[in-house]
Amino acid sequence: MKAKGITTFSARRFGAVVAVAFALVATTLPSATAAGEVFGKACTTEGISTGQSTTSLICTMGANGKLTWTRVRLGSSTAKPVAALKAQPGTIEFHHWRPEDKVVLQSIIDKFEALNPGVHINQVIMNSVDYTNLAYAKISVNKKAALFVTSRGGQFDQFMAGGMMKDISSNRYVSQNVIASALTPATVSGRVYGVPYQSLFNNPLYNSEMFAKYGWTVPKNWTELLGFCKAVKAKGIIPFAWPAATRGNAGQIMNSFLMNSAPDLATLTARIAAIDTGKADLTSDWFVDIAKKYKAMNDGGCFPDNVTGYNDTVAPADFASGKAAIYPTGTFGMSTVTKLNPSMAGKMKMMSMITVDTKPLYQGITNNTFILSVNAKSTSRDQSIANAFLSFLATAPIAQEYAVGTSQHVSIINVDYAANIDLLNTSDIMGKKLLLAPRFLFVNVGTVRNPLEDALIAIGGGADITKTLTDTSKTIKQSLGA
Repeated sequence: MKAKGITTFSARRFGAVVAVAFALVATTLPSATAAGEVFGKACTTEGISTGQSTTSLICTMGANGKLTWTRVRLGSSTAKPVAALKAQPGTIEFHHWRPEDKVVLQSIIDKFEALNPGVHINQVIMNSVDYTNLAYAKISVNKKAALFVTSRGGQFDQFMAGGMMKDISSNRYVSQNVIASALTPATVSGRVYGVPYQSLFNNPLYNSEMFAKYGWTVPKNWTELLGFCKAVKAKGIIPFAWPAATRGNAGQIMNSFLMNSAPDLATLTARIAAIDTGKADLTSDWFVDIAKKYKAMNDGGCFPDNVTGYNDTVAPADFASGKAAIYPTGTFGMSTVTKLNPSMAGKMKMMSMITVDTKPLYQGITNNTFILSVNAKSTSRDQSIANAFLSFLATAPIAQEYAVGTSQHVSIINVDYAANIDLLNTSDIMGKKLLLAPRFLFVNVGTVRNPLEDALIAIGGGADITKTLTDTSKTIKQSLGA
């Protein structure tokens, strides 16, 4: 049962093992715009929530059309969150792709080991690109990799197809400690195979201090966005520090281009499925329109010069130092920025990237990922340790330590973000109509999504649209064997 005001749409499966879902989410995270909320009293913004605690309220519309604050059930159970499980002695490996989280996670591991004498958890970390390409090959032959993460979509599908994920549905921490809607990407046929730990918002970050200094307003449509780029560039500032040379983060803006590219969700889902399975190609009119907008942003001066050589080391550095107004990746980029320049804390906010001039269907992107799963091929003892550590991560104090320490929203109930100004400052995106990141509906990552994103990156760098899309379509067709 979902809280009233939350609507979830299931996308049809196109050759994948697990269902991928879209969601219009009524936020279940702290909102900067919720104030004076009282159960049963009037409210003004449908879908907005007071937080992610067991006492949270959500603004819902009744049968009479009246908006009131209503209690929201966050977990799939009405029971209170539970304490972590105990672990028996032993050593396991925890594989993930977040080197920037190593210190915070090690602090958490140290606490877990202190509570469970004889337990040792070793982090094994790759960068995100290597993890995408190599994680399955490495983990599938390593039984000591008892706990690992996957990203939503193709990588989760790959591990699921390989029988690598243990069903954890029966654990009380799953139903009582995790926000129910966040479990969707790790749920297959009603069974849960992991905990998506991070609640990401894949929308551009902007420097609020810089916007105030120059009197800029956040663009609300496509025409305003291009006009904004012109005004910012005239000041000698990079409008969008788009890391085009780093595919993983360069692809984040594709979510924004996709979200309002169709008249409804069903049409968007069908269009993506057609390309992903080879029934259509990149020369389809709707996709050409997206490509034209990438080129229009480049032609309009939105991106840095020679953007295809501009990577995700330089981009956050330029944003952190004030050389760029916008860093178009997501909330996960905030910790990198503040590490580069601690004075940026409190100066980052999140904007909707609207690429149409008509009323948008969606106003932003959300994603539940960093899916923590227990290795079904590990020994029973190692699975028990991994499951206990996962339950520890799913307790509010530990999830809060992770969230505050990494500047990353999480999917765990009763987490308070008050100690991290950047998490609070980006919370206003949560009261808007958000779409579960459509980029990850391209489940054929190597054969379709990667070359597709490379084509858009090239076009964003000024490459010819027709030639690039035609050539890439041929490459995809050959790879699919179509």
